[in-house]
Amino acid sequence: PDCWDSIQIASEESPLFIETAGKLAVSGAVDGLVSLYVFEKEGVFQVIVHNLKYAGVQALGLELGRRLGKIVVESGICADAIIPIPLHRRKIRERGYNQAEIIGRGVSEVSGIPMRTDLVCRKKYTKTQTLLSLNERRENMEEAFEIALTNKSEVQDREFIVVDDVVTTGSTMIACAGVLRSLGALKVSVASAALAE
Repeated sequence: PDCWDSIQIASEESPLFIETAGKLAVSGAVDGLVSLYVFEKEGVFQVIVHNLKYAGVQALGLELGRRLGKIVVESGICADAIIPIPLHRRKIRERGYNQAEIIGRGVSEVSGIPMRTDLVCRKKYTKTQTLLSLNERRENMEEAFEIALTNKSEVQDREFIVVDDVVTTGSTMIACAGVLRSLGALKVSVASAALAE
């Protein structure tokens, strides 16, 4: 508990939250944001997410998801499905699993909203976003996602929560939400384990 309590909370009044929510809203694709923590370089959350992504400690993702699920419930966000940001097949092979999916599982468990991993797929293998500028991130994510052909009718007039580990510029979330909106999704909210500058 002391370890979790030591991580800075992503308060809705904080400049970082307001700025990130603004970036997402300006896109026209995202309707709302909920987030748990602030990602600080060399901080506790960085250790957690590094262990989740690269050391195979999937239990951390599930715990993050459960905590994020409580925030989703408290904020009153309703949805027909949770969509974890999909990884490209190559990245899944390299890592063995999708960390956003594990977080999404925890959110689903607490909120009761079903998780769908078959609606959106990543068609483009993108380079890691960490060292890219804002414009490079946007370009990197252009046409990265698509709706699985058989599922287009399952998107129209429905509401979704897109889940990922860390939101920085919002480019990944906007790209995924944009694909859902282009096929008639009524509302797309974003839920992340952390926000980063």
